Amino acid sequence: MNGKQFVFVHGMSHGAWCWEHVEAPLRRAGHATLAVDLPGHGRRAHERARASVGGYARAVADAMMLAGFDRAIVVGHSMGGVVIPKVAELVPSRVRHLVFVAAVVLPDGGSLLATQVPAPARPLLAGLAASGGGAVQYPAVVEHARWMNGLPPGDPRVVAALTRLTPQPFKPWVERVAMRGFYALDVPRTYIRCLRDQAVLPARAAEYAARLGVAPVDLDTDHGPMLSAPDTLATILARL
Repeated sequence: MNGKQFVFVHGMSHGAWCWEHVEAPLRRAGHATLAVDLPGHGRRAHERARASVGGYARAVADAMMLAGFDRAIVVGHSMGGVVIPKVAELVPSRVRHLVFVAAVVLPDGGSLLATQVPAPARPLLAGLAASGGGAVQYPAVVEHARWMNGLPPGDPRVVAALTRLTPQPFKPWVERVAMRGFYALDVPRTYIRCLRDQAVLPARAAEYAARLGVAPVDLDTDHGPMLSAPDTLATILARL
């Protein structure tokens, strides 16, 4: 196969569906793509009890092995940035490159909640999770404002996305994740920063890129370029 292999890992409340407009141009160019639903998300929303950072990573690794992907560029968006380092630890021989798109990058022993969410907001999220049976879902107006602000509210891409978002299991957000093994790996990595991002602000994204030891690649989009600028994102990925 002359093309590249791309594996896509979604973020909070999303599913494999969010990558379809990025996958299409890559496939037309001769590349192989695989978008994964994490347990508790998308078509696996009923598996909420299985949601954990380790469970997420194992789901991606298993999907890669079943698909025969053995030299993959693994792309993680937002919360997916917590997952893809653990994928690299699980199946290092199958991972060629990691790409963090507007993603959270944890320090060793850090959690997503403590790393990304300001301290005053953490009790609110914990309360929402408690009232939501262990999961959090923002109101649609907040989802649009934080994740899709580069698109007007009535855009078909926004309407379709808002109907497909699922409650986010809270457990993976509070888990403390050992990252020392990942940082010892010699795997190439790229960080794509979104300059109009309202979820992972550009200054914070620069800190995450520095944690990976790379300079960010800047994209003039909102938090979800897979929806607002899929062709541009696909072009950047294809050039890796």
